[in-house]
Amino acid sequence: MKTALSFEYAHDEELPPPHTSDFRTPNALVEHVLQTYTDPGDAVIDIFAGYGTTLIEAERLDRIPFGLEYEPERVAYIRERLSTPTNVREGDVLDFDPSWVPTCEMCFTSPPFMEQTDDRNPFENYAGESSYDAYLDDIETAFSNLEGVIAPEGHLVVDVANMKHEGRVTPLAWDVAERISNVFHFDGEVVVSWEGDDAPDGTFGYGYDHSYMLVFTNEA
Repeated sequence: MKTALSFEYAHDEELPPPHTSDFRTPNALVEHVLQTYTDPGDAVIDIFAGYGTTLIEAERLDRIPFGLEYEPERVAYIRERLSTPTNVREGDVLDFDPSWVPTCEMCFTSPPFMEQTDDRNPFENYAGESSYDAYLDDIETAFSNLEGVIAPEGHLVVDVANMKHEGRVTPLAWDVAERISNVFHFDGEVVVSWEGDDAPDGTFGYGYDHSYMLVFTNEA
């Protein structure tokens, strides 16, 4: 496993109105992960499907996509772009019932981020209230619900970053890695450097020009 990668920070397709918040993982990284950890015909799941980048790329590469997304508008957006629209469902990942999903060779996902002083709930699209400690508990619960879905020796890859805010760093990537390690074996991190226009908040955002791929294996 290479421990450092570099990609252009770009997306293959612009989000149409009224979808204006573009937090998607760039297609180049999604394609790299799918080609590294899966083969054609493999099932792939994203439990924080967002606008479906992982699922759309998976189908393009002849993988079988499955996804869960909290926001109904995003579910509709994904379904319009897949030949298997019923493989994407609306739901809360904390209540995820995996009975409708087959065994998957990999999950590639990016959970909603949370900065330590924020009191909004990322698992409710930042509409409800939460705390950073509760958020980390929810992270562990979400990935525990996934444990029975990933094939033995299958992989979980998480796209995440640390966050700078008002002079303080939230070590989000490390805290997420620690919690998921209670469920899956942690193989290590890959530093992903992002190329693009200079931005005040970093090429990736949150004060950084890089993010991390956290790679886990299901040793069950």
